Amino acid sequence: MRYRFFLFLFFIFLLGCGYTTRAFIYKEDKIFIEPIVNKIDITSEGRRYSNYRTYPILLEKRLTNALINKFNVYGNLKVSNKKEDALLLDCSITNYDKEALRYSDQDNITEQKLRLTVHIKLFDSYGKILKEKDIVGETSFFLEGPNSKSETLAWEDLIDDTSRRIFEAIVEEWS
Repeated sequence: MRYRFFLFLFFIFLLGCGYTTRAFIYKEDKIFIEPIVNKIDITSEGRRYSNYRTYPILLEKRLTNALINKFNVYGNLKVSNKKEDALLLDCSITNYDKEALRYSDQDNITEQKLRLTVHIKLFDSYGKILKEKDIVGETSFFLEGPNSKSETLAWEDLIDDTSRRIFEAIVEEWS
């Protein structure tokens, strides 16, 4: 009886939950990352009447550099400075939101969430689209208390989270 029980547990352990990640395999072993373009429309109706009209300065440049660093450190794909015989990653920032999550008793904001939406397109070396999707990076931070953080530091967390999510969308495949 014990033998069957342990055998059953062994098979459950081997099967797991059924979801696994594996590296996405491309014909190309290099990737060319286009400089990220900021396509946020700051004159849109929603932004015109919003309390939060600004977004980080040089956001697209900082995100491009963070994404290149992710591929250099973790990737199976080598970052190339030539488009020939390489995957082409084209990204554009489409939205930046800042949202209040918590308020104090005096109606001061105590916690905020930052959200960055990036539209990515991955092309093979022949110009065929392999992947196209929207990636959303997020971070939240406290403005008061022992775990408080400045918005500038939160921007770094947001850029890191977004670049990690883009990297994972390119190199990992859920099955």
